Amino acid sequence: MSPTGQMNVLSVSELNRKAKQLLESHFVTVWVEGEISNFKHHTSGHMYFVLKDERAELAAVMFSSSNVALRFRPANGQKVLARGTLTVYEARGQYQIVVQNLYPSGAGELWLAFETLKERLKDEGLFDPDRKQALPGFPRRIGVITSPTGAAIRDIIQVLGRRAPHVILMVRPTLVQGEGAAEDIVAALADFTAYGEVDLVILARGGGSLEDLWPFNEEIVARAVAACPLPTLSAVGHETDVTICDMVADERAPTPSAAIQIATGEREGYLQHIDERMTALEAGMHRRLRDARQRLIQLEQRYAFRQPLNLIGRERERLRQLAVGLELGIERLMEHKTGVLNVALTGLQALNPERVLQRGYAILSDDKTGKVVTHTEQLTLKQSITLHLQDGEAGAEVTRLGKPSGDSNE
Repeated sequence: MSPTGQMNVLSVSELNRKAKQLLESHFVTVWVEGEISNFKHHTSGHMYFVLKDERAELAAVMFSSSNVALRFRPANGQKVLARGTLTVYEARGQYQIVVQNLYPSGAGELWLAFETLKERLKDEGLFDPDRKQALPGFPRRIGVITSPTGAAIRDIIQVLGRRAPHVILMVRPTLVQGEGAAEDIVAALADFTAYGEVDLVILARGGGSLEDLWPFNEEIVARAVAACPLPTLSAVGHETDVTICDMVADERAPTPSAAIQIATGEREGYLQHIDERMTALEAGMHRRLRDARQRLIQLEQRYAFRQPLNLIGRERERLRQLAVGLELGIERLMEHKTGVLNVALTGLQALNPERVLQRGYAILSDDKTGKVVTHTEQLTLKQSITLHLQDGEAGAEVTRLGKPSGDSNE
């Protein structure tokens, strides 16, 4: 029987691997304070050292990708604050910390506050790219929040004058260091927001220690920058300096000089923009000319433009025919109206009293009343009457009244 029986026996490499997995899963990020010893900066760029206190030691490694941004040179005997992850170097079974950030111990509390606030704001989504605004491509007015006497504003003015002198620079003099600086930065953001006449805001200051840059790590500044409705560009410190303001701003520049370059764009960008506009204008003009030429061709193909004399002759013939028809119509109407008039005239002539008198008839009228006498009842014996004949008148007196000789009642 095997001395191990039914026990689960692990190889050394398996045990080291399990120990590594256990450490890395339970200690994602740790902060450790200790004194550096056995420091070695390898030619590969990696740093190997030991962190120790009075009772224990901890092996440490800081790879070149992490230590390239260090602002101090680590040395034996130096007390430091390290941030990293615990792991096991499997080949030797050595427990160690992989250092991601390393700070002098004197600034440890500030760095710890920095990392704590950074993680909290990150969890709230203030660093998410989706919530950030794009900077305007061609700003007309740029607002700058900075010290009016610092090197940052001098660099900005110099670069702006060389690259984009047409851009208006508006500076809000601001405290950028010491007591009250964070509140003044927040007030400056509010001033530019209320003014509303700038296209973006640059927050700028030169380099300095962690304490000098601390106002740009304050929570009130971070939230004011994140809430600013204007696009924001953070340019705080040197390229290796990173602040909370840089993380929440819409974009970060490594230096104030670089900030104005980013804000105004490259000269080639302006020229390219102009070329693009010119190309668009030319394309639009060619398109309009092509459309106009096509319409002209369509008009030329119409009958009126191809045979204008034929069209005019055809219309002239149509007018002539209309005139002839109008003349014939007028003649027919005149003939009809003349016939009607002649019939009416004949009727009138037949009724003319003079025509009746010409046939031997006379018209009687009462001398007293002048009325025409048409019935015997209007007459009395010895009544004076007038006879109206064809060629004159004659007076008479009624001597007899009676019916015509053919009447039986005479």
